[in-house]
Order: sequence, then structure tokens, then C-alpha cells
Amino acid sequence: MEMSKLQRMTTIGILSAISILLYYLKFPVPFFPPFLTLDVSDIPALVGAVTLGPFAGILIQFLKNIVDYISHGSYVGLPVGQIANFLSGSLIVGVIGAFYMMQKRLHIGSYIASVSIFLASMYLLNYYFILPSIMELLGVSEAQYVTGFTKFNPLATDFTTAVLFVILPFNLIKIAMVYSIGVPFSMRLIKIIQPDRRKVAA
Repeated sequence: MEMSKLQRMTTIGILSAISILLYYLKFPVPFFPPFLTLDVSDIPALVGAVTLGPFAGILIQFLKNIVDYISHGSYVGLPVGQIANFLSGSLIVGVIGAFYMMQKRLHIGSYIASVSIFLASMYLLNYYFILPSIMELLGVSEAQYVTGFTKFNPLATDFTTAVLFVILPFNLIKIAMVYSIGVPFSMRLIKIIQPDRRKVAA
């Protein structure tokens, strides 16, 4: 049974509110710089992307970051952090949501492709946009910024290796956490709201 437009918008609103609340529950990751923190706010967006379509998940990510910027601003002035979180979160939920929408199921190939697209995209975004923008706004040199990574990973000796050996592993941990929690929950939810749908692989 398909949701009505009102039901879809109500569901997106509820999931957005949950995502906003969860966004403030951040926790550090051992052996990573303290400014790299994890949270579970992508999980409601993943639920929306799988159950309602990828655009719904991306919309939830957008609303979360708009509210966060309005409420708390940004430590660098411009919303670079919110833009980075939106791009990262949209890739996490949008790609897997698109695979589910096309296939009506998820299998190992879906996860491998989703994770690969996410990691490749985040490498390019961090290398060419996100980290350079933060350095520019903070007024620090590349060498100064890389020092914060080298303290936690001696392999991060320059900007390229900082992205490769710190940012990329962090993003892998992030997407693994979101998928391991969010996908099984979404599959169970689909069985409840669409009981006539064939069993899907989680």
C-alpha cells in the first residue's frame, strides 16, 4: 500500500526531527583526531531513503543541516561543516536508497558499490573542496593543518596522505556503522508497512 503525499511528508518531518536530535549526540573515535566525531543522525535519513526513496533521505539530510546552521552557526563562519555533512550524508543514504529503489532488494554488490562510490567521492570532496575551504577560512597553512593528523597517524605526513590514511578510514567506519544499524532496521520496517513485499536481503 502506497503512502499518501501527506503521509510521506509527515514521515519525512518525523525522521528529520529525530535526525536533528541525534546530530547533537557526537562521540569521538579512538586513534583519530578529536575534531572527527561520529554520530547516528544519518540513520533516520537512511530509513527514509530506503522506505521512501533516495530523495527523501537527501531531503532529511538537508533539513538537518539547515536547522543546525541556523541554530549553532559554524566555527569557521560559513557553513562548510554543514555542507560537508550534507554531502557525506547524502552519499551514504542516497546511493543505497537508489539501489534499493531500482532492485527492490539489497545484496552484497549493492553494498560494495555504495561504499566504493562513497569513499571515492569523499576523497575527492575532502581533497579539493572541504579541507582546503576549512584551511582557508581558519587561516592556517597546509603544513599546520596536517600536523593535527600526524599526531594520530604517523603515516599522514602531508595533505595527500592525511586524506588517504585518516579521512578515508574515518569515512569507512562511518558508513559501516550507519549501514550495519540502519539497513536491518529499514528492512524490518518495510516488512511492517509493506507486508506483501517479497523478502529482501539485508
